[in-house]
Parts: sequence; structure tokens; C-alpha cells
Amino acid sequence: MTDADFLERTKRFAFHLAELQERLTPESYALLLRVLRGINDALTRQPGGISIEFAPGEKELFTAELAQELTRLVEFLGPGGLRVVIDMDGAEGPCADVAEHDRHEVERIARASGLEP
Repeated sequence: MTDADFLERTKRFAFHLAELQERLTPESYALLLRVLRGINDALTRQPGGISIEFAPGEKELFTAELAQELTRLVEFLGPGGLRVVIDMDGAEGPCADVAEHDRHEVERIARASGLEP
């Protein structure tokens, strides 16, 4: 990926995230950010997948629409995107299985978006 491609993807990621902040309820948006941080952690510290425990009431917030938006955001993160599989049947909440390729670019995008890699 060229620097221009990286910059364009970063802009699209940040723009879409800002749109979601306007569209989603504050609780749903906060949950989305928490899941994105979990994906970032999986890429930087726990390759292979993550499991996010939900507080009471959060599982209901993680709707199919929110999962679709999460997948769309992750697609901005690399050439071909990263693969995200969300298992909503887990007892603790969704489990996102994230492929490890493009790790360096994901860290750069996270920093550019204000998230800690």
C-alpha cells in the first residue's frame, strides 16, 4: 500500500467513524470504540482473536447493524481488509477473529484515529 493509499484509507476510516458517532446512540458508539480497541489489542498483543465481555445490557446494543459497521470500519484498515468473524453465541459476548496481516498499517491507522496501538 502506498502512502497515498494509506492516507486515503485513514481519512475514510476517520470520516466513517465520525458519521457513526452522529448516528449511533452514545452507548452503542462507546461499545463500538471498545470493540475497536479490542481488535487493536488483538493485532498488537494477542494475535489470533479476542473475546470481549459485555456489561449487563451491552449484548443487546451489539446489533447486526453495529456488527456490519464494525466490519466496514475494519475493511478500511488494509489492502483487502482484515477478516473479522463475529460469534454472537459466546457466553461472554462477541468474539472477533482478526487476521494478523497488515498489522503495521493497522497500528498506524489506530494512531492516526486517536486510538492507542
